[in-house]
Amino acid sequence: MGGALIDVLVQQGVEVIALSRTDLGARTLKDRGVSAVVLGDLGETARWEHATRDVDVIFHLGLPRITPPVRSRHLKRLAAQAEAGATIVGGLADGRPVVMATCAMSDASGPLAIARPGLAAQRALAATGAAARIVRLPWAYGASGFICDMSRGLQLRRFRVVGPGTNTIALVGARDAATALVAAASAPAGVYTVAEDDMPTQEALVHYLCGIRDAPRPDHLPPSVARVSMGGVIVNALTADQRVVVSPPPGFTHEQRWRDDLDEALRG
Repeated sequence: MGGALIDVLVQQGVEVIALSRTDLGARTLKDRGVSAVVLGDLGETARWEHATRDVDVIFHLGLPRITPPVRSRHLKRLAAQAEAGATIVGGLADGRPVVMATCAMSDASGPLAIARPGLAAQRALAATGAAARIVRLPWAYGASGFICDMSRGLQLRRFRVVGPGTNTIALVGARDAATALVAAASAPAGVYTVAEDDMPTQEALVHYLCGIRDAPRPDHLPPSVARVSMGGVIVNALTADQRVVVSPPPGFTHEQRWRDDLDEALRG
């Protein structure tokens, strides 16, 4: 998501200062057109606080990485990390807009467990009094991330439909998500949700990926078995019938459609 955001900003002629944890990440960011890169972690404010003094907008995409297997006991630690990072960013904003990406995954009963770190970050950012623009996103497809991993797993015959596969999966292209984040920067403070209107079932998405990857359609894996390798948090998110009410920031329009753009996005 960070790479897609940088691409959109650079294409618009915006001067971008980015934070990178590694030298390799810093080189990649410079190759994408970033004006300056600060090496360090979000919590190492002494390294990057000075870089925020003259910026107009702060984009915060630094939520903890959720890497399978993820179980319920892991969420407390991830939520604490998300809360700490958002508190730091909000404290340094000093009245400037903060745009933060969080998770829009929910079902009829409310937010799914996988969304807890994002919700914790949202509450923490609000507590700082920052002028926050929250952009809630579902599964994003692009050159990395869970949908990309699913595609590779299907090619290698290591991914199967989890459960019946009839549940709805909400999607958004990484480039559209980045465009929504940029649109939110000039929108009123508030919470926005971006997702494509055409939401496939899990099974339809898997079969589509198999088609564009020339991979055989897999069979179904019981959720109880999938939890061993993915963890209950991921399995619950993957099998939930998601209810995403779309409310994008003003001025945003979708350009990507998964049926047309998913193949190219995964290769990008």
